[in-house]
Amino acid sequence: MSHTLATIQQIFLYPVKSMRGVAVNTAHLSLNGFIGDRRYAFVQRELAATDGFPWLTGRDKPKMILYAPRFIRAPTAEDWDAPIVVQTPEGQELEIEDSRFFLFKTKRGNYDSQHVSLFSLASLRDLESESASAIDPRQFRANLYIEPVGDPFVEDEWVGRVLQIGAHARVGVTKKDTRCMMINLDPDSAKQNPAVLRTVTRY
Repeated sequence: MSHTLATIQQIFLYPVKSMRGVAVNTAHLSLNGFIGDRRYAFVQRELAATDGFPWLTGRDKPKMILYAPRFIRAPTAEDWDAPIVVQTPEGQELEIEDSRFFLFKTKRGNYDSQHVSLFSLASLRDLESESASAIDPRQFRANLYIEPVGDPFVEDEWVGRVLQIGAHARVGVTKKDTRCMMINLDPDSAKQNPAVLRTVTRY
């Protein structure tokens, strides 16, 4: 017998790894994550042949998160290569294939860990209280922002379970998300607040 564990409040896709996320009303889930999510990434050429993680990310260049991609049309299973335009911090718009980007493109996403991430807004409120500061949920760069029925961090109990999302999608919860300094970055200014990661590591 199934029962409701949470409701989805927002869905975000990240067309370019470490750039700003795109809020969407619907998304198409495949075996390799959400279609259109993290399909492009910057590669550090000197690491590409020897390192298992060659990506250039906001950990290296925090201002990457100030670049704002948007889909010209929504990506789907039939149209996974939907065109993307990126707005620079100065307001200029460039097509994703512009040679000034030198991006690495794949049909499936370039992920640090798992293909889908979810984040509890109840847990966020607990973190805000613990850190005594306001935290923008976008700092956690999740795909699914949820409001759980239970207490903060009840989602930790879901590891090893399979969740039904909507009428058709099923997602296995395999692990807690290991966090890095990316969650310290304000998504609108790229300024760092180290208190965020310090608070998270206490849980």
